[in-house]
Amino acid sequence: MQLLASDKVENQYPSHRCKMPPYYAHSLPNQPPEKWETMEQHEQQVAQLCAGFFSRIHPDLGPWGDLLGRWHDLGKYSRAFQNYLATTSDPDASSETRTGKVDHSTAGAQHATSRLGPFGRLIAYCIAGHHAGLPDAFTATSSKAGALNDRLKKQIDPFQDAPAGILDLKRPPNPQLNLENKDTKRLAFQISLLGRMMFSALCDADFLATESFMSPNREEIRSARKRQPIGELKRVLTHHLDSLSASADPTNVNIQRKNILENSLAAAGQLPGLFSLTVPTGGGKTLASLAFALDHASKHKMERVIYAIPFTSIIEQTAEVFRHVFRSLGDDVVLEHHSSLEPEQESRSARMATENWDSSLIVTTNVQFFESLFANKTSRCRKLHRIARSVIILDEAQTIPVELLQPALATLRELTTVFGCTVVLCTATQPAIGHHENFPIGLSGIREIIPDPQSLYANMRRVTSHPTKRLADEQLIESALQHASFLCIVNTRAHASRLFEMAGGNSRKDTFHLSTFMTGRHRSVILRRIRRRLDLGRPCRVFSTQLVEAGVDVDFPVVFRALTGLDSIAQAAGRCNREGRLDHGQLFVFEPENVTLRGYLKTVAETAAELIPIYPDLLDPEAISHYFRLHYSNHKNQWDAHDVMSCFPDPAMQAFQYRSAAERFEMIPDSGQNIFIPFGVRAIGLEKQIRSRKFADDPAFRRFVLRRAGRHMVSLYSNAYSQLLGTDIELVHDQVPVLINTRLYDPATGLRTDRAGQHEPEGLIL
Repeated sequence: MQLLASDKVENQYPSHRCKMPPYYAHSLPNQPPEKWETMEQHEQQVAQLCAGFFSRIHPDLGPWGDLLGRWHDLGKYSRAFQNYLATTSDPDASSETRTGKVDHSTAGAQHATSRLGPFGRLIAYCIAGHHAGLPDAFTATSSKAGALNDRLKKQIDPFQDAPAGILDLKRPPNPQLNLENKDTKRLAFQISLLGRMMFSALCDADFLATESFMSPNREEIRSARKRQPIGELKRVLTHHLDSLSASADPTNVNIQRKNILENSLAAAGQLPGLFSLTVPTGGGKTLASLAFALDHASKHKMERVIYAIPFTSIIEQTAEVFRHVFRSLGDDVVLEHHSSLEPEQESRSARMATENWDSSLIVTTNVQFFESLFANKTSRCRKLHRIARSVIILDEAQTIPVELLQPALATLRELTTVFGCTVVLCTATQPAIGHHENFPIGLSGIREIIPDPQSLYANMRRVTSHPTKRLADEQLIESALQHASFLCIVNTRAHASRLFEMAGGNSRKDTFHLSTFMTGRHRSVILRRIRRRLDLGRPCRVFSTQLVEAGVDVDFPVVFRALTGLDSIAQAAGRCNREGRLDHGQLFVFEPENVTLRGYLKTVAETAAELIPIYPDLLDPEAISHYFRLHYSNHKNQWDAHDVMSCFPDPAMQAFQYRSAAERFEMIPDSGQNIFIPFGVRAIGLEKQIRSRKFADDPAFRRFVLRRAGRHMVSLYSNAYSQLLGTDIELVHDQVPVLINTRLYDPATGLRTDRAGQHEPEGLIL
């Protein structure tokens, strides 16, 4: 056997037939072996943590977690690893993800399959992947290395010096899980998700145990974070809601909001499972759903509430509402986990808590939630075991992409069936995702929290919708400008920008534009100005893409909406007469001329057009339910467009393609390139940091700056980016694309690629 150390080290670790010195799991830089962490210490700590995490997944799984914790590093009982540990100065010597590292995870995987039978293969996935990520079962091509089947056949260094008491651990009893007996495809998916949950528990336990030895300062910060009990959150929310009720004006909207809250609390005592909360926009569903979740979690001894939201524009707003409610309990009660959170708003302990979701109230994105449940990397999977026994609120559930609908719904089904979760589908426009003959992938047993959503809609109706008609831009502008304040929502950025300019926007203080070609920071500033004008009753005219629809709290008397899906039309209506101050707001749905829609936007508009002759009121819940049935039916061949479910075939073989599933389940395709925009004082300061030598040389500083820079970026399609690179965009340090043509960013409309090559002499935008 070839050794990785000198003769001196080889003599230190003689053959396993002789008495062996201590085996080590981790070394410390510039410290003698006496201060290193022994395998016995590491195994015990990981096993204890892993057993506790497994018990959260299911009470019967605790002994399996103990066994997994003790076997995950069996390969460290090899001379090759111990020699490497003794001779390297790398503080991350246990990692296997870089060239030259010693494979120590294959040993435990092979041992598990030889000792444990079929369940041992699930254990093997976890052990083999606990550094490099959950592997595929087999390789589809020879270029993809690291498949489990290859690892199980691999020749490895002997590890017989592992204590017999560890190697010969008895097989725990089979857990009594609520698994499917008849449908083998569903059973395979259940087992694969169980394997990912087990993998999560091992990764978290291993990370935490290693951190306690290698980075005691981080462990101290993590331990100091106070996690508020569910009961305490419930108490504070109840007090807040009572205060709101006592001070609210007795308007019809507030009366209906009170009824919605009472129905939510009444339903909280029901058994865990699937629920829907169908409430019109402006009905107070955010706090009502949270009240249901905390009361339900308290009654059923569930550990946390996870609020998953589709858009960052909503997530920031929702998290701010929750922080205001729980402000008496401290800043860290609400754990935000999303890409747009500015570092200044996040403590170090909160940032560490996002690694494994060790919090009672988490606000995250649908993308983070679902993609993590299909991920294979250790960093993304680490938090999954904490999803078990949680209340999950899916806000705007209708935004789940059709092409990922089958795997997403399958996951929600198994979270409630196998892992003790409650899922609340919370939306103003409940999609028709219940199981029926024409929708076999739908969910069964969904309980509606509101007894009569149709009556609630009638009682809360604050908007009159007007029939669609075809309008040229000039006609649209003429109609809109008859109103002092209005919101006009269209389907493309180019259309929004064109209408804004036709309305004289650049020369008027009462006219605004919103689109994703503006940075997140820029949009936030504009939204604050819009809300202020509306609150003061001043004229306010806004041209926007659909980003303003979901969850952005603005209240216009009149809304114009270009023809699109009925769910988006209903969301647009939610920005009209939101507080019920008028008898009725006015929603005008129109079909624009000279605007060509493609792909998804084209299909949803066509589906909505089919229903216009049938339903005079496009906001009627029956119309919206019909829309979703038709929409899903029209896309039947797209329910699993990326073939995710085929990664989990027959359960008997447990040939799960974990890595492939992670690559295929992508809610937001990576089709663009983020460009840093030096617009505004903050951004100009950040650009100086990006151009600094410290940014190039210090990885920690670079990560911090890039996190702050996220709110000052715009995404460009790859072809547009390529055309601008080198002339209008500079790649700083060969890493960060920075806009250098100041003329390309308009203070009113954002990025203007039509101005490419036209440079201003001043330099930076002020």
